[in-house]
Amino acid sequence: MLDKSKIAKAVQYSLLCGSIAVSSAAWSQEAQDALDEDEVKEDVEKVVVTGSRLRKQEFSSASPIQIIDGDLSRELGLFDAGEMLQQSSQSAGTQIDNTFNGFVLDNGPGAQTIGYRGLGAERTLVLINGRRIAPAGVGGAPVAADLALIPGVMIQRVESLLDGASTVYGSDAVAGVANVILKKDVEGFEVEASFSNPMSGGGDRKVLSMMYGTSSDNGFISAGLEYNEVDAMSFAQSEFFSDCEGFYYESNIPGEILSGNRGLGPLKSNFTNCDIFPLTNRISIPWFGSVYYTPGSSNIGVPNYSESSIPTSLIGLLPSWVAGDSNGDGIDDMGFIDGDGDGYLDFDFQDPFYNYQRSAYYNSGDFVRQNRRISAIVNGEYDLGGESNTKLFFEGLYATRNSDGFSPGGQFFPFVPASNPYNPCGTDAINAVDCRAGIGFPYGPQGVTPIVNIRGDRDYETVDVSQYRAVAGLTGDVRFMDDVGAGNWIYEAYVSLSGSKGENSTWGIHEDRLAESLAAVRLDDGTISCGEGCVPVNLFASNIFQEGGGSFTAEEAAFLFAERYMETKITQRLASAYIAGDLMQLPWNDEVVPAVFGVEFRRDEIISNPNDVTSQGLLMHFFADQGADGSRTLREFFTEMEFPLLKGHELAEELTVSASGRWTDESYYAPATTYNVKAIYRPNEWLTFRGTQGSSYRAPNLRERFLNGTTGFNNVFDPCVVPEGARAPSDPSDVDSAQIYVASEDTRLQRVLDSCTANGVDPTTLGLGDPTNRFASSVNVEISTGGSLTLTEERSKAKTYGVIFEQPFTDEFELTLSMTRFSIEVSDSISEPSNQFIVNQCFNNPEVPDGSSGFCSRITRGDDGSIELLDASFINVGLITSKGVDYNIYYKQDFVVGDNNLGVTFDMTATNLKEQYFQILDTEDDNAGEPAYPDWRADARLSLEYSDFRLTWRTQFIGGGEADNPGEFDPDGTPCDGLAQSCRPVYWTEDYFRHDVALSYNFDNMFVAVGVRNVFNDAPNKVDGGGVFSVRNFPLGVGYDVFGRTAYMNFGAKF
Repeated sequence: MLDKSKIAKAVQYSLLCGSIAVSSAAWSQEAQDALDEDEVKEDVEKVVVTGSRLRKQEFSSASPIQIIDGDLSRELGLFDAGEMLQQSSQSAGTQIDNTFNGFVLDNGPGAQTIGYRGLGAERTLVLINGRRIAPAGVGGAPVAADLALIPGVMIQRVESLLDGASTVYGSDAVAGVANVILKKDVEGFEVEASFSNPMSGGGDRKVLSMMYGTSSDNGFISAGLEYNEVDAMSFAQSEFFSDCEGFYYESNIPGEILSGNRGLGPLKSNFTNCDIFPLTNRISIPWFGSVYYTPGSSNIGVPNYSESSIPTSLIGLLPSWVAGDSNGDGIDDMGFIDGDGDGYLDFDFQDPFYNYQRSAYYNSGDFVRQNRRISAIVNGEYDLGGESNTKLFFEGLYATRNSDGFSPGGQFFPFVPASNPYNPCGTDAINAVDCRAGIGFPYGPQGVTPIVNIRGDRDYETVDVSQYRAVAGLTGDVRFMDDVGAGNWIYEAYVSLSGSKGENSTWGIHEDRLAESLAAVRLDDGTISCGEGCVPVNLFASNIFQEGGGSFTAEEAAFLFAERYMETKITQRLASAYIAGDLMQLPWNDEVVPAVFGVEFRRDEIISNPNDVTSQGLLMHFFADQGADGSRTLREFFTEMEFPLLKGHELAEELTVSASGRWTDESYYAPATTYNVKAIYRPNEWLTFRGTQGSSYRAPNLRERFLNGTTGFNNVFDPCVVPEGARAPSDPSDVDSAQIYVASEDTRLQRVLDSCTANGVDPTTLGLGDPTNRFASSVNVEISTGGSLTLTEERSKAKTYGVIFEQPFTDEFELTLSMTRFSIEVSDSISEPSNQFIVNQCFNNPEVPDGSSGFCSRITRGDDGSIELLDASFINVGLITSKGVDYNIYYKQDFVVGDNNLGVTFDMTATNLKEQYFQILDTEDDNAGEPAYPDWRADARLSLEYSDFRLTWRTQFIGGGEADNPGEFDPDGTPCDGLAQSCRPVYWTEDYFRHDVALSYNFDNMFVAVGVRNVFNDAPNKVDGGGVFSVRNFPLGVGYDVFGRTAYMNFGAKF
């Protein structure tokens, strides 16, 4: 057998001549050329390529494979597996990274996952050296491997298989496989240090690593240790995200963008773009509305509180109740209270005191949370000797991640009863008044709701994740099978133990303790008490109403705050064994038919340990989460064969067909089978046609099956409730009289009215009533979520067809062009529908306008007709597809310049997404061409290599997109209210280019690389958050650079 170093040289040569993402054709050809140069013939050791377990003497593959080189990626400032993969052209859809703060994520905050073809991380399998790694994260039920825990310095390359691969790797490999190949050829010590610095401030990264390896005739061992630290970047520090969330509209004048927040009233400040919600430092009084904290003054007779607007019908009722111009067009169109007579509102909605998102405290929150990672990894092989050439191989990984985050913004709005002695509208003779008497409508004591922000309430989260992985196995020759078929039988058997533990914690206000505290009474001696051990809280004190959020007293905080904690453990045990050899020789060409037969056993288990605060939902305004508990087992048999039907013939240089299959017995389902057929046809040396067709299988993962029932409360909009604009008091002189329906003012669609009626709800009366029983369209609803044992497994079919052209006309340069058409269809897809989606699909569904949608059964109403409960648990919803075309161009040529060669390399990968179809029960939607699923994504690299220097220019392209149903131009839209134009939200993005540059120098056993990412500081495309998922008007998770221009340096040495 040939020493493995020649194979390593072949692979290394191919990757050094390639780029960040190299087409499989280019990689295959370069590798084969290297082997030819080494005069490697029949004694070449056979290798295994991602997507197959067959051992081959060449690196060809019928499946589309993209190669990402680890060293070249780090040279371009991509320091971990997440960055390498998420910027590939195949990573369509929303990709989760460290910028997703304040969102509920499957793997929890700080994790990095990859989802190919827009089908999600749960349908993309991540491997290390061809073997599975368990999911890791926090929050009860992580679903995917956390790429952040893989040490970047040990990555030799990542082979991305862009085809269904369940027959080879089992469940989950629906959209493809990301196979991280670790370095094996480390000799001696290697140290490396990398630093990057966004020029806007914050987000600095420091990576320190060390590797050691040694090899001999009996084997090798390599080990690596990496420390990766990313500092937090606040919103205030961000180049692009420092502005507030605002309105971003296009007008009916082509090319004009409008962004002013108009219509707030006559304010002392100029129009700004900031959305005023969430408004803070106010209290809500029933049948009065919100009044705002104005310390030392009042325009409504309630000490320290003032109101802004009044109904136009009440203008002049009191001297300070006047008409005003809300939008600056010179026409009075509103009523407001001008207590000081200056012609303006008595307070400014854009003041950071009320507009929370303009406060310095809110903007000090993390846009990018800090991340501290330590990873250690070892892999090796040892030849045990003997006639069977038995070798022991092993791998070990241990990694930890700390991802604490600061995300202020959660509002606090408890109901305070009238009996509470601090309630300014309550019964207390010292602190309270009749809050409606000052405007001429006395009512008596009332409970009220303060709407404030409290510092320390759900704004800081600690996250700690650790992962371990141990693999040990044997491989060797099966001598007793030398006479079976054409011989050359080998075996491989290994066991793997992989697991993770995630802990997350946040502090907030304990709901039961707060209720106890608010039940305080004033005793006869004048003191206020809520019982022994209880601390009464004053939610109307000046320390509560502060810019950026108030604070409790030390005694109040000690009593009210409680920790919400969850521990999540995942364990994956796997045993696999297979034999591979030459099954037979084809009689017409003497070519051997390689075959693989194998078995695999896997057990997945998840255990959650929430504390009582978490499991019972005892924090105010935070859902209950019981995590997930359960296990499953899979027993599988797999086989694969390849038939080299023709070779070396005229018009048939090669015709090879391979087939694979897998039988899976999952503990909760009947056995299932998957298949895959692949073919390569090469009429000559320079033209290759290839294709694959097969099926994949995905059993519900641990989250989808075992997520324990969680409940919480959230606001939803009920379209069946009579809108405010279509209501009027039955007695115009009495605002508290019973309401009546005004049909002429109802703007709802007819399908909404019909759907409500079909579900037993009268849309012309729902919500109407007197002050004791009326309610609005926005209702606070209990949401029930959880896994389900009734889910069926997902099935998918995948097809790829491609052609590869390798320039044969001259030896002066290399040119490879390839095109691959792909199609993936997933049936019985599993989804967790969102709250508002459920409601909309029942009552405002253009596909099912009669209210017969299956989502209607998930809505429960109470006796008064209001929505009481939504069932948002996992369901099988229908068909998901992803179809498109991948393109690859690879060019390399050497020019003589002076005494050295100037090597020029150009490599480009591009994906044209033609269909991203979702059929969710009765609803159909093709998302291709929308902002998160652009029609085109591309990545190109141009390198110039001269002597020991290499200059690289990289360009990333993301095509523009437009969301469905952008809406009609509205003359009353917020940014154009009062202007001559009409406007509508910007639901589209433009084409986006980003450019990086790197310069590297290698000398002796050292190297240094410097570069700049986003050279021209190109910002992401601005959108309106009403139509495109975004943060502060910029799309998130699409692949745009969010750091701005960033300088970096990378250097290393070998000893």
